[in-house]
Amino acid sequence: MLVVYVIASASLAYLIKQLVDGRSHKITRDGKPLRNPPGTLPLFGNGLKFLLLDRQSLFDWFSKIHNDIFGFETYEISVPTLPPGIVVSSPDVLEFIMKKEGSEGFGKGPFFEERSWHLFGRHGIINASGHLWKTQRKAGNKFFAGSNLQILVDEVFPKFWERAREELDEAAETGKIVDMEELYLEFTTRVMGRVAFGMDLSNSHPFSAAFDYASDLTGLRFQNPLWKLNYYLFGQKFRKAVSIVKSFGNEIVRLAVCRRENDDPSVNKGTDSTDDGGDLVDMLLDAVPEHHVVADSAINFLSAGRDTTANSMTWVLHLLLEQPEFIPYITDELPASAVHTYASLSTALTPKSHAVFLETLRLYPPVPFELKQTLNPSGMTLPDGTVLPPKSVVVWCPYAYGRSKRIWGDDAYDFRPDRWIESSSSTDKTKEVKLKVKSASEYPVFNGGARSCLGKRMAEVMGVWVLGESLRNWEFEEVDKIGRRRSRNSLTLPMEGGLKVRVRKRQN
Repeated sequence: MLVVYVIASASLAYLIKQLVDGRSHKITRDGKPLRNPPGTLPLFGNGLKFLLLDRQSLFDWFSKIHNDIFGFETYEISVPTLPPGIVVSSPDVLEFIMKKEGSEGFGKGPFFEERSWHLFGRHGIINASGHLWKTQRKAGNKFFAGSNLQILVDEVFPKFWERAREELDEAAETGKIVDMEELYLEFTTRVMGRVAFGMDLSNSHPFSAAFDYASDLTGLRFQNPLWKLNYYLFGQKFRKAVSIVKSFGNEIVRLAVCRRENDDPSVNKGTDSTDDGGDLVDMLLDAVPEHHVVADSAINFLSAGRDTTANSMTWVLHLLLEQPEFIPYITDELPASAVHTYASLSTALTPKSHAVFLETLRLYPPVPFELKQTLNPSGMTLPDGTVLPPKSVVVWCPYAYGRSKRIWGDDAYDFRPDRWIESSSSTDKTKEVKLKVKSASEYPVFNGGARSCLGKRMAEVMGVWVLGESLRNWEFEEVDKIGRRRSRNSLTLPMEGGLKVRVRKRQN
């Protein structure tokens, strides 16, 4: 009881401090306060909205008030115990924020780090800054270079797709129901385990369940102003999950060090290791001497390469099953007698396949919610005249950007891959199909500026390759046609309940 009293008293004191700070650090534009969303309450602000809505409903709320009320206008949100905050919806303002990365502009800041460091650590690329961040990003750039992607597509993808092929063939013969989200997650987990860390890693590994649980609860911390109270009173399961994740990160580094010292991939003490791969962790060890930093970074990269792409492929298949008229966008671009190679997956040769993938990410971005904090000790002034005091939280919602009627037109909520296609007449009077390009500030799915996604091209080629292989050989039918699918609470955008399908062999 004493513990509850102490924590409650500390929370109340913190609340009072934040309320005082909020009054003394006003966000203004032209000397006036910014507008607030409808339903903003005295004292509580928008706190109940963030606390009571699940993440899917919260993203829908951002989309609705953007289209119906604010448009590109920057508006203020307030939650007790949190610093002053704004929501940015203008591409011009977002471009400015993306370009002003660093201590003199915007960064992740203590607001993000405080809520995410249990899972991602303080030193991994997600939370790191300055020289440490640049060092990890340089290693990541090297890993995701075109030469590595070619090996991935031409050698690694076919090898690790065999298990998925066997499972789908069996399901077609026996009528077994397959959860395609689980199948895709198994594929991305095994690929990342092999090429990044030199390990035979399966989604059934205890790390996967622990990471998913910790990720779900970490995502909710950004909505719950009382998350600290919840952590100290009811966080035992969360702490255990994080411990498993951390132990796995340390194991990745230990195995890599053993391989380097012994030049013997069999030195693994119980965890299978491949005779090649491990490129990313080796690059990190070359760049960063501290093993605990490499462990944090490894988990950061694994979560990005594993979860987001599997989630995206699941949403692609779901949307194609809802609107099968777009399936030929992928099947018509398949090579006649072989699987895709890296060369055949260029946007010039597969523009419609890429259009399907990009259109899906527009509606279901893998990271649906982004934020930064004003790091400049003097505050910042945005291009629209909004004046931000130091430590202000800046929020934008890629989910809402993808549904912006001002950016995409009145059909912004519709799945229409052809919005990414432009045709022009070539010299021989045939139509040349090209993929349209959108700026990162209009289409912030892969972030932008210095923090732009390192794995963007890998996600695209993996998504198109896997969807091509899925639709080349099988036909799918959703088991439960429940209308609009929802995402579950998480830092990324997994499909609630997975995507369970019946499978049939395609008759060519």
